[in-house]
Amino acid sequence: MSTAVWAFIGVIAGGLLTVAAQATAESLKARAAARAREEQRERASREFQRATLIELQAAMADYRAALTRDRSQILPSRATDAQLSAARSRYQMLVHRVSSSAAREAALAWEVAALPWFQGDDSATAAVEADAWETAMRVTGEAVRATD
Repeated sequence: MSTAVWAFIGVIAGGLLTVAAQATAESLKARAAARAREEQRERASREFQRATLIELQAAMADYRAALTRDRSQILPSRATDAQLSAARSRYQMLVHRVSSSAAREAALAWEVAALPWFQGDDSATAAVEADAWETAMRVTGEAVRATD
């Protein structure tokens, strides 16, 4: 074969190798970009859950304070009713946003223990509510730390 044929074959082989190398490089770049986007989504999700759990703890504290105010009054005022309603609404919105089933279940268990106690049911004791409260705060705190 002549030199021109070998040169032509070399040019074609070189071109094919260049195309293959570029395709491989682009594929690797695309995978790295997809991995980076997935990590960013996971980080944003963890940050959202962390903020939601912290807000849930605050909402539970507000809800508990509103229940205490409501219980301490013989005839609750409209303002107390409005505060209780707002606190309960915020709590309910946040408790269902939490992805941690343990934190959600602990918060819901606290509400189940708290409502009868704060509404004057003698079958529910302050100790039951306090234990449920402590458990809910501990479990939500653990869930917050798990998002780090």
